[in-house]
Amino acid sequence: MYFCYFFPVGLDLPRTRRPWLSGGLIAVILAAFAWQRWFPDRLALHPWELVFYVGGGRPWTALTAVFLHGGWLHLAGNLVYLITFLPALEDRLGRGRLLLLVMMAGVGGNLVHGVAAWQGWSGQGGLGIVGASGAISGLLGYALVRIPHARVAIAYWLFAPLQGQNRAGRARLALPVAILFWLLQQIVNSLVAGYAGSQVSYPAHFGGFATGVLLAVAMGAVAEGRADARLAQARRYLESGQAMAAAGAFSEYLACVPDDLAASIERARALAMAGVRNPAAEVYRQTFRAAVAAGRWDLALEALAEGRRCLGGLSVTVDELVTAAHRADKAGRRDLAVDLYQDLALYGGDHPARQRAWVRLVVLLHADPACREGARAWLERAERELPAGAWRDYLMREFSRPPTTGAALAAGPAGTPAGPAA
Repeated sequence: MYFCYFFPVGLDLPRTRRPWLSGGLIAVILAAFAWQRWFPDRLALHPWELVFYVGGGRPWTALTAVFLHGGWLHLAGNLVYLITFLPALEDRLGRGRLLLLVMMAGVGGNLVHGVAAWQGWSGQGGLGIVGASGAISGLLGYALVRIPHARVAIAYWLFAPLQGQNRAGRARLALPVAILFWLLQQIVNSLVAGYAGSQVSYPAHFGGFATGVLLAVAMGAVAEGRADARLAQARRYLESGQAMAAAGAFSEYLACVPDDLAASIERARALAMAGVRNPAAEVYRQTFRAAVAAGRWDLALEALAEGRRCLGGLSVTVDELVTAAHRADKAGRRDLAVDLYQDLALYGGDHPARQRAWVRLVVLLHADPACREGARAWLERAERELPAGAWRDYLMREFSRPPTTGAALAAGPAGTPAGPAA
């Protein structure tokens, strides 16, 4: 005789959005449990009228039964799975598709239970059903297709008194392995339940799981899962120092998802780490230009800054340099703005923005007490190299006397343009 319990307690997947729908679904389940336990008579409808019975004449109860639970242990066990899998899937599916998945998997699981109850399979003859187990099984089926690269933290307890075994602990498993264990447990328990009877509807688990897998295939999750698996593998290569392998994996991922600019920066980083400088520089430039075209200046500046940092410089056109310097200055990225203004001052040639860049460079350096010597050196150089005119006169006038406020310095000479259009 033995008892084996295990529950997922975490996924190693990053998230980019707040799981509002996940929190809302869990809140509805908790509210429904409080209603059925403490306030069942407060509404005209009694909670148990929402239970799904085969042949009960209320087909909509196949959905409402998902939000009811039979007791504390039933509720707690399901919440553990929901808290683990809902946010990760919401991040990848979006709220609309996740809601559709939960509802269809819950209904699919309950309908399969209805067939089992009608036929008397697995000890379910004549039983109704409540609980989110079918929906949760659907989440597992969808996850198997969509996020097979994930690793699951598992809390387990193995109790075999006749063998003198009592073990509990925590392990991290590849998601397909964890789901395989779960599926085997459902099969074994359902076979036992067929002889001993059970209040757990394993047919609902199988029905929900199959619904989740079918929905994943129908929603295109196979291709999405493969692409995400390549991205995860690329990042693992990069973390372990296998730069060329990472660059290859990033290339395979970007062939599937070419618009992922953040991954494109990571690909360039891998190439730079591998010492392949020219291809790395080209990828940084392409990513910078693609991010500018998409209006993603946060990523454009990141690609430009990282390319300069990793490669000791990154050549772009003077017009691109002007706009990037202005954007970096506006975004408060002072160090990057200073570097770009220096490049404009040195290599801007006859570009109309070169003189203003020189002024902004001196102003930014002078505002930092640690950079006053650098500001003075650039001021002396401006006196020698800048052509006579309003910008040069402004620099000489403002910095040949005690400094005024930063706002006055930033304004520039009267009647001059504020800078290049962004």
